[in-house]
Amino acid sequence: MELVKCRYRMNCELGACGNRAEYVVRFARTGARSNLHICGDCLKEIARLAAATAGEKNERKIGCKKN
Repeated sequence: MELVKCRYRMNCELGACGNRAEYVVRFARTGARSNLHICGDCLKEIARLAAATAGEKNERKIGCKKN
């Protein structure tokens, strides 16, 4: 998977955002129609949610006791 700048005038494909897409998420081994076009605001929100989720998983691992 890779993240590249969007070269075309397209709308963000996440929900009812309506902003112009600034980035394209390209998935490996898929066709051109499988790309995801997203705006900068949605990308930041996804990154924030991913960081929070990864932080929760790390906290759970720290609290575990090994026998």
